[in-house]
Amino acid sequence: MNNIFSGLSVGLRALETQRKSLDVTGHNIANANNENYNKQRAVHKASYPYTAPGLSNNGGAGQIGTGVEIAQIERVKDQFISSQIFNETQTSGYWEEMQRGLEKVEYILNEPSSSGIDSSINKFWNSLQDLSNNPGDNAARNMVRENAYNVIDSFQSVENQLNDYKESINDNLTNAAENINNITKKMADLNKQIVSVKGSGQSPNDLLDERDALYKDLSSLINVQSREDSLGNLVVSTNGLQLVNGSDSYELKTEGFTDDNSIPKNEDRLIHSQTGTEIEPTNGKIAAWMDMRDEKLDFYAGRLDKLANTMVSEFNTQHKAGYDANGVDGENFFKPIDPDSDQSATSQLDLTTAIKDLENGLDKIAAGNKNIDTFVELDTLGNDLSGNYQVEVTENESNSDQFDIVINDSEGNEVYSKDGIDAEDPIQLTVDSNGDITDDSNPGAGNIANEDFTLTINETGNRDISLDKAIGNGENANALGNLFNTGEVIEGTSLEGYFRTIVTSVGAESSRSQQMKNNQDVVLKQLTTLDRSVSGVSLDEEMANLIKYQQSYSAAAKYINKTEELLDSLMTIV
Repeated sequence: MNNIFSGLSVGLRALETQRKSLDVTGHNIANANNENYNKQRAVHKASYPYTAPGLSNNGGAGQIGTGVEIAQIERVKDQFISSQIFNETQTSGYWEEMQRGLEKVEYILNEPSSSGIDSSINKFWNSLQDLSNNPGDNAARNMVRENAYNVIDSFQSVENQLNDYKESINDNLTNAAENINNITKKMADLNKQIVSVKGSGQSPNDLLDERDALYKDLSSLINVQSREDSLGNLVVSTNGLQLVNGSDSYELKTEGFTDDNSIPKNEDRLIHSQTGTEIEPTNGKIAAWMDMRDEKLDFYAGRLDKLANTMVSEFNTQHKAGYDANGVDGENFFKPIDPDSDQSATSQLDLTTAIKDLENGLDKIAAGNKNIDTFVELDTLGNDLSGNYQVEVTENESNSDQFDIVINDSEGNEVYSKDGIDAEDPIQLTVDSNGDITDDSNPGAGNIANEDFTLTINETGNRDISLDKAIGNGENANALGNLFNTGEVIEGTSLEGYFRTIVTSVGAESSRSQQMKNNQDVVLKQLTTLDRSVSGVSLDEEMANLIKYQQSYSAAAKYINKTEELLDSLMTIV
């Protein structure tokens, strides 16, 4: 009789176990599209047997089983794969934001385009070429001045956008700190719940999934490390500073900093509120933002400053080597850059007051040149001279490293000759009232206080020279233009060439960061696929489990029916 009643108990346990297994299967199916969900599995085990060994027990074939029960609802999870995903998520977050930041810099530089720095330099160069062809044309002079303004505006526009981008990164850091604080607070709350559930002997599978999802989000923002203690708390830290410990969380905050002179800086820093220690992230989105703000943007702004500084210095030097429309030596075209100023060279870019003057500014543009090119170099030293001459330079017969020179006037009469002149050694000459030319001092003596002009010989040949101030020849305007596209004025290239190296450098770094991002995407995709193959829900598998548990449930129900029939028969006999 007891064995028959125990059969009902066995059947009931079977029904309950299969029903709970069906519930677990249904829970899996419901979360089939939840990427943060790890499938669960009901682990069955035989329930405790009916009789225990003892001296009073009759001998028999063995203990009588009491059915089945669920030992635990297991969370199917490969912790090693999860750890790899968390680590790669940090690196993926870094390269994603680095690529996005460099792409933003490319948009700021806006090259190639019709409104960027390169375009404004080209327009300035074209206007200088027009001026070299028409040095007396005020319209050409006005275009030089207007296009100079455009160059300044384009430089300062790029700098302003780079500075605005730096400010936006500070905003990102503030928002990220708040986001981290929200995540760590939720993780601390989950720790408390998980410990409580585990203390009751149950498995907090869904809570663990939620905590892992938060930890993954945290990993994308900043490099973090974690460990689980014996109670089930997840202890989270970054750079050796705890963010979560049990049910406690420690906030981060952002604040500016000062240099040695106590001058506040715009770059916000990440501070651990509990210890006041600065955190310097090495991975994740925040590390990328800080690297972009403190290194990349400063580097490109610095190169832009170097370009602006060199442009002002070289252009002013060449401009002062010419004559303006009034025959006066040229002065500075751009305002000189003050190296001691708190402002950057780019922000200091401006034309001089004389050039900006609406009445006389155009006349101050020095388009004429006082130098003859590579054959001989002529410097009239600012004297009011006139006269046209022909210079004939031949190789010295006794010393091939020296030159002989003959100077004839415009009618072909010889007015000066000298033998044995060293190359690149200025000849200091004077012109008398008859137009004859004589030495003012010995070549190379360095005493050039009283001469009218100097000649420096570079090679043999014939060349016509004029002692008249070359106000209208436009050669200085042409020399000014050459600084931008042909001169070797900055790191062995022209001003425009140097700017293009900046653009190509950004492009190369952006391409590399895109490649690194793509690589990380591939790695994460592979790890996620592997993780889902272990922990993801397979609807085919769950459908098979549904049939299995349903059939087991039906069989248990039939077993109970048969047991009931036996009881009915027994009661009829009684």
